[in-house]
Amino acid sequence: MPTPSGPLAGSPPTVRLLEGAPVAAAWGSRRLLAPFGVRTGAPGGLADAEVWFGAHTRHSARVVGDDGSFPASDLAPAHRPTFLVKLLAADAPLSIQVHPDGEVARAGFAAEERAGIPMDAPERRFSDPSGKPELLRALGPMRVLCGLRTAARSRALLSTVAPEGLGPLIDLLVQGDAGLPAAVAFLLCADRRERARLLSAVRAGAHELRDAAAGTAGDVGPVVDPDAVRLAELALDLTARFPDDAGTLVALLLEDVDLAPGESLFVAPGTPHAYLSGLGVEVMLASDNVLRGGMTEKHVDVDAFLAVLDGRAIGAPHVGRLPRRPDGTGWQRTILPSDVFLVDEARITAPLRVERSGAAPSIVLCLAGEVIVRADDGSGVSIAQGGAAILTTGIDPVEVRGDGHVLHVTRSESSLNEASGALTSA
Repeated sequence: MPTPSGPLAGSPPTVRLLEGAPVAAAWGSRRLLAPFGVRTGAPGGLADAEVWFGAHTRHSARVVGDDGSFPASDLAPAHRPTFLVKLLAADAPLSIQVHPDGEVARAGFAAEERAGIPMDAPERRFSDPSGKPELLRALGPMRVLCGLRTAARSRALLSTVAPEGLGPLIDLLVQGDAGLPAAVAFLLCADRRERARLLSAVRAGAHELRDAAAGTAGDVGPVVDPDAVRLAELALDLTARFPDDAGTLVALLLEDVDLAPGESLFVAPGTPHAYLSGLGVEVMLASDNVLRGGMTEKHVDVDAFLAVLDGRAIGAPHVGRLPRRPDGTGWQRTILPSDVFLVDEARITAPLRVERSGAAPSIVLCLAGEVIVRADDGSGVSIAQGGAAILTTGIDPVEVRGDGHVLHVTRSESSLNEASGALTSA
């Protein structure tokens, strides 16, 4: 790391351009990020998947100014954002996964550091000493699996999709929602023979139900539960993509949600989820701690997944926004169940002052149109769709003007103090 000087220490300009770091993945999209100017030149088999705006060392964004550019991870600690903002585009399903909370992440990270486990080792579970609560905000239509479905509803749907062969799973679901963690563990820990039997039963039943629904379309007869047909189609798609993967069975226990543009979900630590398709923006702490249970070519750690799984995470946790002004204009704040980060957004048609919560650094991301972000110290940048600005630590007033839609993300003083205290005690 270079010796801190110039923009890395002292009092840098309040507003600087922030160039996101593009990331390619097998589940990415060759079309959804095109309007944002993302071109990774991904090799065969990979596609544009994410753009990271933040200071995480794995894919650090770059701070750009008249004096050149440098990784945001090289910013002096006081000016380095402790959260990430990501654009995400998926044409194929992401893994079934959970994220740890801060306590688990700090303990796990410290233990693996003491054990000398290399950061890039497959068995490394915790790459960061930070939890990973996550907000997903849809920019286009998205389909996501998030949170466990109630046991009663899963029992009804699975009994319709595959009435034969799922007896042990159904028996666990009969216990009610308290049996959901055991149901997930049963699926992930089944031996090869049992897993093959379960997958065969699901595929056979799903084919039969889908064919029956197609054959009765328009006829007067028994009504087939459309949710069961949707689940059957999902089962056939996932098992075709991941033929011998128990994660596809766990996916059938999760809420299946269609998000319209502008809708948001909050994914708390321990909540099982998988994003299936679409374009969105994620906000999270600067952590890459992901514990996978399946549906991926990456490392799967069933023990860690089950240890972190929150069996009480039932239902997809939608969140809304409230205007900051009585007349409904200006910034709208996303109402989160935690103050771990603050997320505001606004449709800019007239100059609007950024609401800086204390002196913490923050990021402004342009979701549509083009805007100018300018501070009273004279620093400023113009950003279009997919562009971002970083606001360094300070209290200088900042204004956004132009014609566009922007997201502003920062951390509250209380969450920063809590995190600092936790890290110190660890």
